[in-house]
Amino acid sequence: MKFAAHYVQIDNWLSVEEHRHLLNYVAQQQSHFVSADMTIEGSLHRKAWVLFSFPEFSSIVEARIRAIFPDILAQLSLPSLEISKIEAQLTAHNDGSYYKLHTDNGIYDRSPESKIKNRLLTYVYYFHNEPKAFSGGELRLYDSTFINHLYDKADSFQSIEPRNNRIVFFLSRQFHEVMPIRCPSHAFADSRFTINGWIRGLRPKASPHQVLSQTLVRGS
Repeated sequence: MKFAAHYVQIDNWLSVEEHRHLLNYVAQQQSHFVSADMTIEGSLHRKAWVLFSFPEFSSIVEARIRAIFPDILAQLSLPSLEISKIEAQLTAHNDGSYYKLHTDNGIYDRSPESKIKNRLLTYVYYFHNEPKAFSGGELRLYDSTFINHLYDKADSFQSIEPRNNRIVFFLSRQFHEVMPIRCPSHAFADSRFTINGWIRGLRPKASPHQVLSQTLVRGS
């Protein structure tokens, strides 16, 4: 059984002034970004830079997500849920950056101590300087299969453009990847920036995995 990847996309997420302040802030914080490179079985799986603390803007993003959360759930055909936590990080992708195929809630991780299992939704807010000085960096969001009670990636996908001042929401269980970026200048200011993170959701008598299973079977 195959299910199409669903996502919610909103353009002009921040005001012009907020967007300008955010770009200025990122430029000032360049020295505080750390490598987010990830190696799996001896192969580089992710190449990027990340800033974990930026309360001046993470608080703005969190407040806006909370305000529209019921509408996001409705557009994704999910039942009513309460937010237990919103995580956020600020990421920079420059020349040669990418993130290979993965999910954000460790759907195949059966260990009971997993700290990401109750991630319900992933969000990615894109921003960059103008004129745009990079190419690539699309979000490739894969359709899903559900066979013998197991989720898996389908061969088909949707490609989402990292348009300036756009935010995208999708289910954290969905397989996705960030396509390689080409930035000829190699300048930090020319990077493809994101504020990205995860919404942990709970409702009485139902775990996030139960909610997602019910939603998938309904064909959302």
